[in-house]
Amino acid sequence: MNTIFWFILVALFVGSCKLDKTFKEDEQKGANPNIIMIVADDLGWYDLSSYGNNFIETPNLDQLAKEGIKFTDAYAAAPLCSPSRASLMTGLHPIKVNITEHIHGNHPPGPNQKLKTPPIAQRLNLEYKTIAEALKAKDYKTAFIGKWHLGGGKFTPDHRGFDINIAGAWNGLPKSFFYPFFNKGEKPELQNSSKEGDYLTDVLTDKAIEYINQQKDSTFFISLNYYSPHVPIEAKPDLVEKYRKKRGVDTSETTMPNIHYAAMVESIDQNIGRILEKLKELNLAENTLVLFTSDNGGLSVREVPAFAQHTPPTDNGMLREGKGYVYEGGIREPLIIRWPKMILPNQINNTPVIAQDFYNTFMNITGIEERTQDGLSLLPLFKNDSISPRGLLWHLPHYSPQHGKPSTAYREGDWKVIHFYEDDRYELYHLKKDISESNDLSEVSTEKLEALKGNMKKMLLELEAKFPEANPNYVEN
Repeated sequence: MNTIFWFILVALFVGSCKLDKTFKEDEQKGANPNIIMIVADDLGWYDLSSYGNNFIETPNLDQLAKEGIKFTDAYAAAPLCSPSRASLMTGLHPIKVNITEHIHGNHPPGPNQKLKTPPIAQRLNLEYKTIAEALKAKDYKTAFIGKWHLGGGKFTPDHRGFDINIAGAWNGLPKSFFYPFFNKGEKPELQNSSKEGDYLTDVLTDKAIEYINQQKDSTFFISLNYYSPHVPIEAKPDLVEKYRKKRGVDTSETTMPNIHYAAMVESIDQNIGRILEKLKELNLAENTLVLFTSDNGGLSVREVPAFAQHTPPTDNGMLREGKGYVYEGGIREPLIIRWPKMILPNQINNTPVIAQDFYNTFMNITGIEERTQDGLSLLPLFKNDSISPRGLLWHLPHYSPQHGKPSTAYREGDWKVIHFYEDDRYELYHLKKDISESNDLSEVSTEKLEALKGNMKKMLLELEAKFPEANPNYVEN
């Protein structure tokens, strides 16, 4: 009897272990979250009401922040679009992929430029793995929708791990935000399903929602990249009129933010609301990670003549300068992440984080072992823990279209140093006390300056950075 009893116990135990193993395997199959990474174009840190803007209305993004984490000290990898987007896709520093300027933007120096700037790659080369390519290891369905600006031909998203590519190509901006958006016949995946009067931000969102409907029973990654609120500054008439009335007495449209720009930002917000509603409708919200950010700071200067209408369209609040500069206005970004299954609501996090962290974060949460050396996983922050302190580096060895000059910036803790190459000059700021970078401490905190200069130079050396050189054709004014 004892033998039979023990045999039954062992059989029950082995059976329960098998059942438990099967349950865990089944649970693991459905454990990976859907991921929707939403990137605005030229949206500044101060353009959302949850970040302090008292004119532009962004209720859906405000609600997203309440339901997840709002980062106060999040950064783009660069103050310009192509280098920033290359890092978003690969988790690598812009220096590593040799895209430190916007593609098609690095020209031979004229006689008025003191420095000759280094050449850059004109596409994101195939040797660099994208998030989409990496997520294929976990059977993710992948879609790219919107702005790419990292090369055409064999370098487009459909050759970089994305199952479908809608509107992602070499160009960085539309001809108009209204139909047909681009030249007639270009991007038929948009034009063939749109009509006169349609607005590009709405149409891109339509495509994202279509994909969510199609893949609701799969695990998916969507990279949704709005072309807005980049120039040309064009918005839907009803929203423009709303902000015209809200602004009231000012009819010159010179008060920032411009009413057309405000309307563009609210259109983004409305469309994010549509995506969140679709996730809720399909019972996907709980295990879908939604990330919202921008590629660089808001445009705070008058643009080139072709895009001069309504520019500058915005300011960056208390932050200095904007797009095209390594001051905070050019690189500090809104970053909101919601993932109800993992992230508790109403969190505000002031850890300095940067765009190349997203790659390692997505690898971490999906159980993929590979990592890049240029970022960290943000998963500990989701759990109210901390990540290792590190220095953050921005390298712009170019003259930007927004009049920024060749420079490098480095942040460590609350301190930030900027090196300007034309005159080999340094500026030093304590960001916690001086977020506006108005009080240069380089001649006061000399020990701190030297320490940061050393760490910055070490990081540039490790990344094998390229630097501007003297322009032999320079003619001094």
